[in-house]
Amino acid sequence: MKAKATIRRFLWHHFPDVHAVLYGNHVNNEEAGELVKLINTNQGSKMKGHTVILFVVLAAVCSGASAQRKQGYACIPISRNQGKGTIVDNTRLRIWYALNADSIGDTDTYIDLQRLDVGDSISKYYSWFISNNDSLKEDWKKKNPGAQTIPWWVGPGGKKKDNWFPYEYADIYISRGTLTEYACMPHGLGRYNGWYSEPYPQQQWTMESRFQTILGYDCQQATCHWRGRDYVVWFTPAIPVRMGPWKLGGLPGLILKAQDTDSLYTFEAVKIEKSRQPIVRYAYDGYTKMSRSELQKHQQAYAENWFKAVGYQKAHVDASGNVVPDEPLSIHTDFHPLEIE
Repeated sequence: MKAKATIRRFLWHHFPDVHAVLYGNHVNNEEAGELVKLINTNQGSKMKGHTVILFVVLAAVCSGASAQRKQGYACIPISRNQGKGTIVDNTRLRIWYALNADSIGDTDTYIDLQRLDVGDSISKYYSWFISNNDSLKEDWKKKNPGAQTIPWWVGPGGKKKDNWFPYEYADIYISRGTLTEYACMPHGLGRYNGWYSEPYPQQQWTMESRFQTILGYDCQQATCHWRGRDYVVWFTPAIPVRMGPWKLGGLPGLILKAQDTDSLYTFEAVKIEKSRQPIVRYAYDGYTKMSRSELQKHQQAYAENWFKAVGYQKAHVDASGNVVPDEPLSIHTDFHPLEIE
């Protein structure tokens, strides 16, 4: 696995026209070194108008997990291009949510660690893993002004942090009854970064006579059907905030846990802070306004078949050591979005 990661990062940073797709774990350090030498000796064989992949098939990989995983191949963007940040409010409450945790006590098993910042007039829902990485990379660049490349990731990142996932790379702002989402697309597709606004959704909840304790708070169960999925949530009237993870809310208390009935997505609160912290809203330079359905079509397409979306090709190395393009590369992986309507 270390050799695969070394090859992948080498190609991303030093040879952007050639990417390696490695299946399975059967790559040793000697093979990694040979592949790197091969790429080094073929840097003169870049082809105009083509993005080429050196396709190395070592073993097939498949997954039978029930929860939505980062099983696709979409690479994280080098930068989210958010632009200048402005403090627009201060938190009165900050809730941390684990997304699809294998072990709630181990952040390395999370797909994401997300935060809901509840302000006086503006609230924000976003990925702490991504936000923290952005901040640490900026610090790294200031400390290394002469560096030729920058790291793609700094700090904790949960499972498969090199893989793009739509619900990590999205910032949601809620203000005056309006929800606005800014979504960053994966590497090579930043031109489709987009945003939309809509009235803050109001799910129609049914109260259930079931109770449990989460983070020391007595919680009641509620259920709803919304945008194609059925949800089960647990909320606490002890915190009278009509919000929750992602876009869920509207109950007489803060939602501390939410799950769809297909068990694809689970959000669970792991920490609650009552403190005054700045809420920053970015300019999101270059993000294009579009409809919610249009933005989600982009996310769906790139999560399911990133290689096809970017326009990569398979390739082989001929007897002279030249990289020769073959047919277009297309690898489909299932992706089940939260909203299907």
